[in-house]
Amino acid sequence: MGLLDGKVCLVSGAGQGLGRAISREMAAEGAAVVLLERNAGTVEAVAQEIAEAGGTAHPYQLDVTDYDGYGKVVADVAGKLGRIDVLVNNAAINPPTRTILNDTLEDWRRTIAINLEAVYMGSKLVAPHMVARNDGRIIHVASIQGFASSGDCGSYNAAKGGIIAYTKSMAVELGRYNILVNAVAPGFMVTPMSVVNGIDETTTPDFIDWYVTRRKIPLGRSGLPEDVSGTVVFLASDYCRYMTGQLLVVDGGLMSTF
Repeated sequence: MGLLDGKVCLVSGAGQGLGRAISREMAAEGAAVVLLERNAGTVEAVAQEIAEAGGTAHPYQLDVTDYDGYGKVVADVAGKLGRIDVLVNNAAINPPTRTILNDTLEDWRRTIAINLEAVYMGSKLVAPHMVARNDGRIIHVASIQGFASSGDCGSYNAAKGGIIAYTKSMAVELGRYNILVNAVAPGFMVTPMSVVNGIDETTTPDFIDWYVTRRKIPLGRSGLPEDVSGTVVFLASDYCRYMTGQLLVVDGGLMSTF
C-alpha cells in the first residue's frame, strides 16, 4: 500500500520475533528499514528476506547497551540516508522466571539496562535528528506485563511499566517538535521470547486450556508477530497524525476479561 514510502525507519531487536515482523512489514510499506540486532546471523537473514521481497534494508550488528556504538550507527544512518523518520524501540530480553525472593541485583540491572535504559538512550540519540526536521515518530514496544503481573518477572514488569510511563513523558516533551511518541503493549505472543525455561508457554496444556479453550483470551488464540506489526505501521504512518502519548494494547482481548 506504500504507507511508509520514502521514510527511514530504525528498528532495534530486528533479528527475530516482533522486530523481524515489524521490519518486514515496514519494508513492504515502502520504508527503508535500518535493522539493529546483536546477532549478526539473524540481522543479515532479515535483511536478505527484505531484499528478496523487493524492499530496502540496512543491517547493523549492535548491542543496544553499547551506547558509543549506537551513537555511531545513528550518525552513519543520518549521514547516508539523510534522515530518521521513525524509531521503534523493540529490543528486549525475557529474564529467567524469578521473584524478589530469589533474583539478584545483577539480574535486575541487566534486564533494566536492555529493556528500559536502552529505550531511553536510543530515543536520546535519535530525537535530535527529528527535532532538526520538526517531525518524527518514536514507538516503544511495551507489554501487558507493564500493568498486570504474573508475579514471577518483576524486573521485566518494571521495565515495561517504565516504558509506558516514559511514553507519556516523552510525548509531552517532544510534542512541540511535532514528534509523536506512542507505545504498543502485546499480550501473549508466539515468538522466541515466549520460550521460558526451555518451554514455549503458549503451547503448554494449562495455557491452552485456560487461555484458548476457556477463552480467557476472547479471540481464542495466542498472538502472532504480524498481529503487532500492523499496529506499529499505523503508528508510523500518516494515518496517525493527532495521537501521542498513547498505549495500544494488542492482546486478543485478554485484558478485557475477568
